Amino acid sequence: MRTAAIVGWSGYGEFGDLVGSASSKLALGEGTITRGSKSLTIKGTDPVAVARKLAFLPGVSWIAVGYEFDDQAGGTARLQLLAKRYLRPGSSFRLTAQVEKSEQEEGDILLDGNGTVLKSVKGTRVDEKHPDVTFRILMVRGSGAVGVELKEGQGGIPTSRSTKVSCLVSGGYHSAVAAWMAALSGFSVTLVHARADDESLRQVARLYAELSRRLDPQSLKLQVLDGVGSPGERLATWLDGATGDIIAGLHPECRGKRSRAVLKSYPSVLLPLLLLQEDEVKTKLDSLGIKVKGVDKAATLAVAGKKASYVVRRLGGREADINGVLDGLLN
Repeated sequence: MRTAAIVGWSGYGEFGDLVGSASSKLALGEGTITRGSKSLTIKGTDPVAVARKLAFLPGVSWIAVGYEFDDQAGGTARLQLLAKRYLRPGSSFRLTAQVEKSEQEEGDILLDGNGTVLKSVKGTRVDEKHPDVTFRILMVRGSGAVGVELKEGQGGIPTSRSTKVSCLVSGGYHSAVAAWMAALSGFSVTLVHARADDESLRQVARLYAELSRRLDPQSLKLQVLDGVGSPGERLATWLDGATGDIIAGLHPECRGKRSRAVLKSYPSVLLPLLLLQEDEVKTKLDSLGIKVKGVDKAATLAVAGKKASYVVRRLGGREADINGVLDGLLN
């Protein structure tokens, strides 16, 4: 049987952007993407490997792994196989179906599918709200794929390569969360860091490495402002000439006067974390899954009116681990 992964779209933004992001994360020959109107099927590869690569993409609502089928009978047989593998007597399940350009109606597919699962594993039951297992069916023109949901995705908006934002990052967790929020809002992200010391650079390299694993790598860049003068002076000089949207990770519970100073000196800088409480910020940090310091430094200390010379070290367009990021910047 031919294996497949199925990816559900969050419904926000442009579906085509999700298709582009998924394509960029897959290596040449790693899978063929078939589009539905709300889901993608990736065929011809290891579905679990695909799930690992795509599960964190912005715009992904859920991801499932299973099998292709060529007709309804084939879909029924594969659903039976998955039911026997993932359910036990007493388990609950939910079945969803997306049916397009096919003679069968979605309601009929759901009715037949629920009956198939109930007959395959005695003692199971349907639970639409809190199922133990969720099965997903995608059928286009009578063929498609059926799978079992592995996990929910990050949701949000698929990354747009034409909608861009610069995120001021220090290596601390507030700026890391702001960058992750920007990515989930559909922006291509450029991380901008005024280098303070080796540790701050390493923390920013860790952030780039983690985001590059999650995002379309062509939608992520890093700029490090390195040179003489204080980090705040370098950042202020960069801000004076910057264009486009800019986001900083300031937070009122730990920044106070600095938040107001940045808002006054640089009104083009957005401070999205001002809308969140500290526990919400930490929850979002946990969803990013990285360990960073608890104190933001360089990105919040812009000194309006002070000038500094610097060079910009750039990296972008590719996935890299921490050492790869540092080597790319410093060599």
